[in-house]
Amino acid sequence: MADTIETTASAIASSVNLVKMIKQKFNYTVEDLAIACGLTVDELNGIEMGENTEPGKLHRIAHSVGLPDDIAGVAH
Repeated sequence: MADTIETTASAIASSVNLVKMIKQKFNYTVEDLAIACGLTVDELNGIEMGENTEPGKLHRIAHSVGLPDDIAGVAH
């Protein structure tokens, strides 16, 4: 898990989208991630396209897969 966190943090720091990274790293569909984090598919698609990056939503996404709250500045 530490490797996953480090890889994810590095990718996000390099401007890789959080939703895209989680989908790839955890082999999730957008539907899987929606169920895991409690956001809608439309919300996640918007975040993935860079249209909506509310910190609270990013926190929910990161937390849903066990990533630390402070990853990529997602802390409350």
